[in-house]
Amino acid sequence: MSAFREHFLDKYFGYRRRYVGAVAELAPNRRSLAVASEIARLGFSFAACALVAFIMGIVFVGSLGHASWLLVATFGLTVLLPLVFIAFIVGGLRDAWGDR
Repeated sequence: MSAFREHFLDKYFGYRRRYVGAVAELAPNRRSLAVASEIARLGFSFAACALVAFIMGIVFVGSLGHASWLLVATFGLTVLLPLVFIAFIVGGLRDAWGDR
């Protein structure tokens, strides 16, 4: 889990701090644009994860009575992962909104 956290979660969701910090250091007058672009990036990620969770939620509910337990478990995990990422995205959006 630490490799996944180090190479994906910390880099993707910690990107805002490094990006906004670098922009603020190089061009302080463009810091607000960097924060706005980060809010847009996280908003797009939120919409994409919500769409995947919604579609796979429909598939998951449809598979409950008809599919094997392995498919149901696979569909359940496919619904769960975007929901976990949405929780991280909401945290990032909250931090970025506070930086405005």
